[in-house]
Amino acid sequence: MKAKNLIAVRMLAVLAMFLLAAIEGITQNDLARKLDLLKAYPDEIVVNGKISSMDAQNREVQALATRAGRIIAVGTDSEMRFLAGPQTKVLDVKGRRVVPGLLDAHTHPHLWLFDHRLGAEGDKTSKKYNEPELKIVLSKGANQTELLRGLETVVKQRAQELGPGKWIIARLFSGNSIGESRKVTVPLFATGSASGPITDQYLDTIAPNNPLMLFATEAIGSYASNSKAKEQFRMHLGYDNLNMLEARTRGLWDILLAGKTEVGVDLLKTELQECLAAQGITTFGNHYYGTSSILKIYNLLYQRGELPVRYSWYVGSLWPPHLNDDPKLVPFFFDNVGDARGIGNDYIWNAGVASEVWENSIQCTMAKPPQGKDIPATAYSPCPPSFDYQKLSATGGYHNVKTALAAGLRMSFLHGYGDGVFDALFNMFDELQKEGKMSLEQIRALRLSVEHAPVIRPEQAEKMGYYRMQPALQGYQVQGDIKGGAFLKAYGEQYMTWMLPVKTMIGAGAHPVISTDAHVNGTIPVEWKDMDYPAQWDGNVWGYIEFFITRRMPNDGITYNKAEAIDRTTALRSITAWAAERELNEKNIGSLEVGKLADFLVLDKDYFAIPEDQIKTIKTLLTSVGGKTVYQNPAF
Repeated sequence: MKAKNLIAVRMLAVLAMFLLAAIEGITQNDLARKLDLLKAYPDEIVVNGKISSMDAQNREVQALATRAGRIIAVGTDSEMRFLAGPQTKVLDVKGRRVVPGLLDAHTHPHLWLFDHRLGAEGDKTSKKYNEPELKIVLSKGANQTELLRGLETVVKQRAQELGPGKWIIARLFSGNSIGESRKVTVPLFATGSASGPITDQYLDTIAPNNPLMLFATEAIGSYASNSKAKEQFRMHLGYDNLNMLEARTRGLWDILLAGKTEVGVDLLKTELQECLAAQGITTFGNHYYGTSSILKIYNLLYQRGELPVRYSWYVGSLWPPHLNDDPKLVPFFFDNVGDARGIGNDYIWNAGVASEVWENSIQCTMAKPPQGKDIPATAYSPCPPSFDYQKLSATGGYHNVKTALAAGLRMSFLHGYGDGVFDALFNMFDELQKEGKMSLEQIRALRLSVEHAPVIRPEQAEKMGYYRMQPALQGYQVQGDIKGGAFLKAYGEQYMTWMLPVKTMIGAGAHPVISTDAHVNGTIPVEWKDMDYPAQWDGNVWGYIEFFITRRMPNDGITYNKAEAIDRTTALRSITAWAAERELNEKNIGSLEVGKLADFLVLDKDYFAIPEDQIKTIKTLLTSVGGKTVYQNPAF
């Protein structure tokens, strides 16, 4: 039933009650009391707005009414005011733009929290909870010698402050940007092809009596730990070769916060309120980085009615290395986990399974490198003349993902770095169909996603549309010194048409979603930033949205593949209605329609009226989740 018809029906019902009351001699006060007892009035009406519904017709209305967390009517100011009862709250937005709550389909708040709360705010956090170990110490220096000397000094000081057996967490940073720091810090670590001085044995010498974790530059930067730390990992987790992401998550949630549930609850709640709700993000999608402890924290917040935003979660991802080393264990998990898609509640539900780092053996490109030019390790190497898909099908990430799809599981969080990855994925779809394990419609129904994907050949974008895929894209990976940015510098501007061909993708039937994969908080100094996104995007999710409209990266001034720009309506739909589809919950969230959850934002500027290159300056004045205000800017 259309909203206006629903309002008319409600008005007729109320008028009928008044007529019946008059016949029976019931006073208007009695009738009002009856309606109040029946809980028939709205809890809140929002009036005097420019409300973008983002429904299929893209309607704009003046006002809406909510009851029990859901929208019960939309229409004009007078229509909504007519529905109000004596206890109804009236929110006058004073002519401002109102949009559905944003859905960040790819972000990791319980990962970003590590460098934010323990790093940038380490003094505050450790004192607030009386937990001295919840603080990261920083060594900054202009060169490697200064960094190492500084590291030895801060670690020695921490050991004296904390005493033997207590955890020490340290970080290295050099220069004024992540790119500068990466060049100085990465060679220091004895990992991969590097043979620097930072080894486990070196860390043992500077922290002989304390478990020590050392990180460098960013969330995906270099990492090392000493023998005492590895003892703790084996005791608590059963293995000791953690990577930099597991160390931040399992090290924090499964070890440092073991037995300290209330500290974890408060840390996470604060992070969600200040760094998601304050940005206007009312729902986010994320796997749990191998740490099941975090699900207990989310569940506790939900049970207490204190979860400020909604969480669409995925099973698994970042398997412990001892599982990845056994080609039978991860596929066995996928064969037995079961399909839990959509099971949950209005705040936490399952959206599928995840296998984030699956593409290591196929991370390459079909682009041709300029003659005589070496391709750096930070860019994608040329793909071999032909993939041995039979070999890929036998073991590794390709095998794991194929097993999950064959089991009917909805797969997501698949990294897509290098166009060779998509060739392999499309080949997998062909194999599954030829083997009779999946039909085209079954593949399409899964709404499969790849993540990041800065380099996509235009014909691959069309295939994504053919398979009705919903990739989560952030944009910032087209610039910088690694990934898409390194690819473009290495292979040349003739491949600019391969940079995020989003418009082509949409034209072919795909519904890509804009997301952040970043800690969107403007108070974080550069040495604690998690990813190398433009400084102009610090503290504002709207910078990510602006890029897909202008295709201009503010930090380098380059316009990346302008022909693939999308309009404002499509961009907003991408991070609301389409993101709700990707999170398998479009019946409840993503647009402001009767019957859906009342998740909406009040903005300080009109998204549809300001110049395109000013979209990143938009601030959220108020965030409502289920009709409950979870953030309000002092200026509102």
